[in-house]
Amino acid sequence: MKKILVLGGNNSVAKQMITMFHDNASYDVKVLSDIDFDNEGSYIDEVKDVNIIYSFLGPMDVDLNFEALFSALDEVNPPLEQFIMLSTAGIDNELNEKVTYNNVDNAKEYLNEQRYAVKLVDEYEIPYTVLRPVEMTQENNGKLKIIDEGKSMDYGKVSFDNVANVAYNVVVKKEFLNQSIGLIEE
Repeated sequence: MKKILVLGGNNSVAKQMITMFHDNASYDVKVLSDIDFDNEGSYIDEVKDVNIIYSFLGPMDVDLNFEALFSALDEVNPPLEQFIMLSTAGIDNELNEKVTYNNVDNAKEYLNEQRYAVKLVDEYEIPYTVLRPVEMTQENNGKLKIIDEGKSMDYGKVSFDNVANVAYNVVVKKEFLNQSIGLIEE
């Protein structure tokens, strides 16, 4: 059985994805929602036997959260096989328009923090997937389209359901390994 650690379990996408794992006996899911994500010590006991980490942290300070997390991972050296991160469209300058992000006062700082967090994940040298959704909503807004890293994309909407499905399939079906993908519905 693979052990999954979900960081930021209060996120709407995280909640939907976690319910998908409830019926899959191949995975044991632990959720962290209310710890000090900037403190390395908060992670030490939590990451000891973990195989897969999902991060739904943010929107701000993900870079600080990840510095603490990766320090703990270096100290504990768990059998980590995969890392999945929810980020945002725009970190790769792929958007065709200027965007205002929800709950973010300084978009430039926000994107820089997200970029640095992705860099930390990439440099850890384990299989990873970065999910870069546009604005997430409850409603389905059309057919899901996946945009490869480096390709331009419009800003639009994507449902929590579709983002959760992709996040789930990244682990269960081993999709999009070592990729950063944009998610939008058209």
